Amino acid sequence: MSLEQQIQSESERFQVLFDRLSGTQWSDGAVPEAQSHLVAFQSRASLTQENINTFNTAVEREHKRLLDIKGHGVRHAWYKVRGKLEERLDEQEKTWLREFEKCKEEEDRLTVLKEEIHSAQIYLNQCQNAYEEYVKTKQALDELLEHFFSGATPSYPDEDVMEQSLKKEKENLITLQNGHRLLTNVFQLLQKAHQAVIIARRALEDALNMNTFDLFSSSSFADMAVSSYLARARNASSQAQQFLNEAKRISPNIPHIGDMRIRQDNLVFNIMFDNIWTDLNMRQKIREASDRISRADTLLMGTLAGMKDQLAKCEADRDKKMKDVKRLATEHFTARMTIVRNIIEPPPPYSSLV
Repeated sequence: MSLEQQIQSESERFQVLFDRLSGTQWSDGAVPEAQSHLVAFQSRASLTQENINTFNTAVEREHKRLLDIKGHGVRHAWYKVRGKLEERLDEQEKTWLREFEKCKEEEDRLTVLKEEIHSAQIYLNQCQNAYEEYVKTKQALDELLEHFFSGATPSYPDEDVMEQSLKKEKENLITLQNGHRLLTNVFQLLQKAHQAVIIARRALEDALNMNTFDLFSSSSFADMAVSSYLARARNASSQAQQFLNEAKRISPNIPHIGDMRIRQDNLVFNIMFDNIWTDLNMRQKIREASDRISRADTLLMGTLAGMKDQLAKCEADRDKKMKDVKRLATEHFTARMTIVRNIIEPPPPYSSLV
């Protein structure tokens, strides 16, 4: 069966799907707009409710003050001292009335906003339902068009060129997406390794910077504290090495990653010490371990900075490719739709006036 015959045999189904797609296509751009309107109304309603709460507090405060002034004791004292009680009452009543009117205005505004929120929610639901129908219809049309145009279509060479170009761009997009996922994973591992290196470095610095009085006291506090610092450094450096090894396994070609080794010195990290600070050789070993950790820290920071730039470029390339694929897919879909419609309802032949 030729392409034209296949299309004619499915013309009724195509027309139903085409009409349904045309009737719901408006929802493609309407959903985000409807969501934006709903959020705007909700934000205004929230602000209005805050104003109502503020005005209510002011109304209650003024009302209490008014009642206090009208009290017998206060009234008598005010009249005796000032002699202008009625004027004062008028001022208080006017203040209370102004605050009360503001509160009522905001309450009326909130009522209107709630109605607008309700209408916006209904409209958003309609948009979402129409968009779901649009997506399903477009998928069904895509499948039908793929059934018509699968393989080469010698009668429509331009369609074949577009199909191959779209296929190639989709493959490139998949490659970029996979590369972005890999880089993100490695970047996160190196970030964790860097955080662990910072902890190890600080622990070693704490061990080297203990207070002199504590170091030479007769108690065992110094030995315990240093052992705790070194244990923390040991655990952190071990974690850092594990994250680093995993990053190397995933992406062995990262610049400088082969030069980074966070070695552990068991003599430094794993022994309980007696009079550790009287052993200058041991103190030197701890300092060397600290220097080694600092160098690893510097290398990691440089590698992370380079990878951050690489990740940003990969993300930009991926996003651009996604837009290109979407554009080509739309153009390809439109071209196929035009071919099918022209086969079902051929355009009138061109005729020139004689």
